[in-house]
Amino acid sequence: MKHKVYIGDNLRVMQTNKDFDQYGGKVSVIYIDPPYNTKTKKSYNDKQAREEWLEFMKARLILGRYYLKEDGVIFISIDDNEYAYLKVLCDEVFGEKNCLGTFITKQSQRSNSKHINTVHEYILAYARNKKKCPEFKVKRTDTPEGKKNFDAVSTYGVFSIATNPTFEDALKDYRRWLVNFCKANDLSWLRNYNYIDEVGTPYFATDLSTPGKPRTVDIPEIGLHLDPLPTRGWSSDEKFKELHKAGRLIFRDGRPYAIHYLEEAEDSAPSILDFYSRQGNEDMKRLGLDGIFDTPKPVNMLKYLLRITGVKEGVVMDFFAGSGSFCQATEEVNREDKKSLQCILIQLDEDIAEGTESYERCKELGIEPNIPAVLEARLKKSGCEYEIFK
Repeated sequence: MKHKVYIGDNLRVMQTNKDFDQYGGKVSVIYIDPPYNTKTKKSYNDKQAREEWLEFMKARLILGRYYLKEDGVIFISIDDNEYAYLKVLCDEVFGEKNCLGTFITKQSQRSNSKHINTVHEYILAYARNKKKCPEFKVKRTDTPEGKKNFDAVSTYGVFSIATNPTFEDALKDYRRWLVNFCKANDLSWLRNYNYIDEVGTPYFATDLSTPGKPRTVDIPEIGLHLDPLPTRGWSSDEKFKELHKAGRLIFRDGRPYAIHYLEEAEDSAPSILDFYSRQGNEDMKRLGLDGIFDTPKPVNMLKYLLRITGVKEGVVMDFFAGSGSFCQATEEVNREDKKSLQCILIQLDEDIAEGTESYERCKELGIEPNIPAVLEARLKKSGCEYEIFK
């Protein structure tokens, strides 16, 4: 998938670029990391009076709404400095009824405050039309904490199979360990995954009886016959056929169950995200581009935001592109999840201040010391195909 990068003032590009107008009402996800107006950034201009900043943001958010699909969503990173004002502004632009909530992200460094050490930032989430916006679902393994728990449980499942003489012994061993692990880590939901398959993969078995009239199940093509239950019905014949075809139909004591593997477990998106600001710097370091941007957003966090929307194809956008974190995230989601998302970026042709560490680092790397040049270097190093429009 070839992504597009527009160089110029984002307001002007969104208002006047005839090619860009093709995306009106077609963007599924917008993510932006606008200037926080903290007056502390070293690599770009981050200083405006609040009234000016709000007018600056309002004009761009109105256009952002125009480009969103009816079921589209926008995510906006911000910190304490302007969060309250941005929330009110977004209520005005998108409608208070279309607020989806606020994520809290963790910061790894101490603040300079003498009273409350602020170690978090926010991501505001709004829909163009909340009623049409799909639920946010997240694979538990897409969060750092969830991945850690999954790895621990999966490793022990394999260990149980390898170190016990029979499958029954392995299952008993795994279940004893799982109870203790869940208790020690306060993970009540994980206790449901108290089965493992023949290679040690953990799963949750759900009963296939349903409320309703008792009935006989007779499906010769899959060799299934079930007598009616006294007070409940069975799932549909189609359900049984689908589970059989997928290898997800099992029996315990003569009763049918459906397999749900732990690696597929989903949950509603929690408001506190387990991603740290330093992860964004580590992303840049892996590409050999560290030391240029103050606070690039973590690629895994942006992948998480893309995934919870459930969008599989179409257009996503970032009109404060910066170093291009969102495009890298989009490209990685495409590769890992077999999706077809095209990322559209806009970035101001802004120079990095001469004499700063960021400027010197660009010179050291042979990169022109301006934001679009760094952006292009990142896209190349992360394997993104792209076109530049100026």
